Amino acid sequence: MEKLQKTTKGKHFILLPGEMIKLAGWKEGDEIDVRSGLDITPKKGDLILRKVL
Repeated sequence: MEKLQKTTKGKHFILLPGEMIKLAGWKEGDEIDVRSGLDITPKKGDLILRKVL
């Protein structure tokens, strides 16, 4: 279920369940790597989406 939240700075963002998020990136050559949002480990500078209960 999508849920719109308002932050303390007045900006809006949408929360999505991890299983709805798919991230794609290039591997070597023409191969594409697609992973579920639940399988991703965030790195410095990454946007982090969190599940809110």
